[in-house]
Amino acid sequence: MFITVKLKSFAKPLAAVCAAALLVFSVFAVFPNETVSVMGPYKGHTLLIDAGHGGVDGGAVSAEGIKESDVNLAIALRMSGLCELMGIEHQMTRDADVGCLNSESYSEHDDLVARANMANSIPDCVLISVHQNKYPSELVKGAEVMYAATPESRELGLLTQDNMVSVLDPENRRVAHSAPEELLLTSSVSCPAILAECGFMSNPQEAGRLANDDYQMKIAMTLVASYIQFSCQQL
Repeated sequence: MFITVKLKSFAKPLAAVCAAALLVFSVFAVFPNETVSVMGPYKGHTLLIDAGHGGVDGGAVSAEGIKESDVNLAIALRMSGLCELMGIEHQMTRDADVGCLNSESYSEHDDLVARANMANSIPDCVLISVHQNKYPSELVKGAEVMYAATPESRELGLLTQDNMVSVLDPENRRVAHSAPEELLLTSSVSCPAILAECGFMSNPQEAGRLANDDYQMKIAMTLVASYIQFSCQQL
């Protein structure tokens, strides 16, 4: 069977993208007791990849001036490229340095509502929102996943957190937890949804890794692999 793939503009040489796809499958080595078929276990779902913030809203900024919105988008584009390579049905809330709404004026509330409305309009949607964290102390680090109150969100959140710890930082002691009610995106969707805080922009070492192309691909691989694993569990 032949699959025609149109890669996103972020992609460098095709060989690098293919190598990354192979690494997605190697990620499953850290999933205990899982049998995974890569031939369409995710059919019936549409993955909505949400790169948090964008445009005038840069989100958290590192001490070196790295914007969260840029890191989020870089990871999201890599996720999209991997999905295209493997035939995973998906959409993106944004694929450039803009907000979700095509408007000259910016409203954080309206932007988040637009993202939630997009998720709610897609049949059998699964939402993964990509974000970075920030804290007053630069010592704090580590990926942290929050899940919506909707059915199956907790399952997706728990396995994604476990995989991010195993793949990115085995010393990370953070655990997945329910998203606070005031978090508009996760409280406004009806589909399985998680918000993945992939690291802390306020931690200099972690911020440096988050700006690294290879580390961004590693995060993207882990999130896509977690989605596939979640889809397999729904069969």
